[in-house]
Parts: sequence; C-alpha cells; structure tokens
Amino acid sequence: MRAEEILKKIAVSFFVIITGIVCSLYIFCLIFNPNAVFTLADIGRILLMAVAGDLSLLLFLSGKELDKKQMLLRKAIHLVVLSATLLYLAARWDWVDPGNAEEIAVFLLSILLVHAAVSFVSRYRDKKLTDKLNERLKERRRS
Repeated sequence: MRAEEILKKIAVSFFVIITGIVCSLYIFCLIFNPNAVFTLADIGRILLMAVAGDLSLLLFLSGKELDKKQMLLRKAIHLVVLSATLLYLAARWDWVDPGNAEEIAVFLLSILLVHAAVSFVSRYRDKKLTDKLNERLKERRRS
C-alpha cells in the first residue's frame, strides 16, 4: 500500500479504535474490576492505545502492490504486533495482570473484536467508494 492510502486508513480507523477501546474497557472492567475509576491519565492512555493500534498499520507500507499471499502474511504479522504492543502497554499501565491468563485471554479477545470492527468499517467505506466511482463511470458512458 502507498503511504497516502495508509494515512487515510489511519485517519478513518482512529475514532473506531477509540470507540472499541472504550467499549472493551467497560466490559473488561465489568468482568474483572467493577469498582474501577478512570483518571485523566487513563483517558490519555486510551488515546495512546488508539495511536499505537493505528501506527501498526504502517506494516502494510510497500513500494509495490502486494499480492494476496503477501497481504495475508502482513495481516497475520500485523495482528501479532498489534496484540503484543497493546498487551505490553496494558500490562505496563496495570490494566491487565500478566500473571492472570483469564485477563490476558479477555484482553486479547477484545483486541480481536476491535480489529474486526475496524476491518468491517474500512471494507464498508472502501465498498461505498468503489460503488460511487462505478456509478460515476456508468453516468459518463451514458453521456
């Protein structure tokens, strides 16, 4: 992917990621820490999580068009890097206990769900744009 395409994806996905993080934190805290209180620092950390999630999209930066196999490999690497980065940050900020396998599993599941939501929104947006371009091409051909 070109840098321009990635920057557009980053801009669009940022707010979807923040929404996903907030929803995930809500559910995570309901399960593991219902008395949790969030500080101003935690709100900043949510934003940093979203930035870290978005910056991992730079793994798709390529000078040439990627074939299906290369894209699939990068998607797999992206998911591993994304999960490792966010898990590291969550453990560092004491959001997740690294010794608690159940917390880690729920946290990783929430990463997968947010990733799926971002992918869905991105594909939907791309499809909408493609349909719009195709419609304009049809109109030009009719003229």
